[in-house]
Amino acid sequence: MNPSPLIQPIVSKQWGLARMYEPDLVIVDCRFELGHPQAGREAYAAAHIPGAVFLDLEEDLSAPAGAHGGRHPLPAPEALAQRLGRAGIGNASRVVAYDDQGGLNAARLWWLLRWLGHDEVYVMDEGFAAWQAGGYPVTDERRTVVPAAFAPTLRPDMLAGVEDVRRALGDPGTVLVDSRAADRYAGRTEPLDAKAGHIPGAINRFWKELLDERGAWKSGEQLKDQLAPVTDALDAGREVIVYCGSGVSACPNVLALHKLGYPQVKLYAGSWSDWISYEENPIATGEEA
Repeated sequence: MNPSPLIQPIVSKQWGLARMYEPDLVIVDCRFELGHPQAGREAYAAAHIPGAVFLDLEEDLSAPAGAHGGRHPLPAPEALAQRLGRAGIGNASRVVAYDDQGGLNAARLWWLLRWLGHDEVYVMDEGFAAWQAGGYPVTDERRTVVPAAFAPTLRPDMLAGVEDVRRALGDPGTVLVDSRAADRYAGRTEPLDAKAGHIPGAINRFWKELLDERGAWKSGEQLKDQLAPVTDALDAGREVIVYCGSGVSACPNVLALHKLGYPQVKLYAGSWSDWISYEENPIATGEEA
C-alpha cells in the first residue's frame, strides 16, 4: 500500500520560535533522566522555552508500576486527560513537545496524545540544548496556566497487549520490532530489567539510529533505509508491533514510521519489562535475521 498523507510530527526550532506566542499552542518540556527522577524538573526550573509547561515521564505520563504492565505503565485515559487539561491542553490545542534526549520522552507524549485521539501534536527536533545553544529565548519564569477541557476519544487500535504479542509469536503476518540497543536486544547486557534477551522472533532497530551525529532526526530517505524491513512488511500488509524496555524508547520508532506514512503501527506499551513479568513467556538471546 502507499503511505497516506499525515501531519508531519517533527518540527524545527524555527517553527517553534515563529509560533511560540500563538494562543492555541502549548509547549511542553518533557526532559527526564532515568535514575534521577528530579533532574528534568530541576532543569525546567533553571531554564526552559518561554511559556512551556512541564510534564514528568513518571509522575504525569505513566501510572505507578505494579506486578505487570512494565516499568512505565500507561496512565488511565481519563486520569491522563485530566492531567493534560490542568497543563492547559484542550481538544483545540496544538502541542509541541521537547526534551534533551533526542525526542525520547517528547515522543512518549506525542504517542499518548494521539492515543487519546488528539492529532495536533509535534516533537521539536534537536531539543532544548540545541535551542539554547542557537541563541533562542529561554527563561526561568513559569507562566500562569489556564486549565482546559480535554475529552479523550481513545484509539485502542494503536495499542498491543501481552496477549497480542503472544499471538504474534511464530505468526508470519506480524513483525515484532525491538527498539533497544543491540547489546540489550541480544541479551549480552541488561542494566534495567531482571532478565536479559528479547521476545522471540523480534528484529532489532535501535531508536537512537534515527538520529544523526548532531542529535537531529535523519531525513525521510535515511529513516526509510533504517526501517526498511519494517516498511517492507507494512507494504506487504503485515502487522507491526514495536516495543522497547518500558514502552518509552519504542515511541521514536513509532513516530518515525508515522512520519514515513505508516500510522497503523502498534505499540506494546508494557514492552520487555512487562513481557518478563510473566514466567511462562519465552525469551530469546543472540541475533535474529
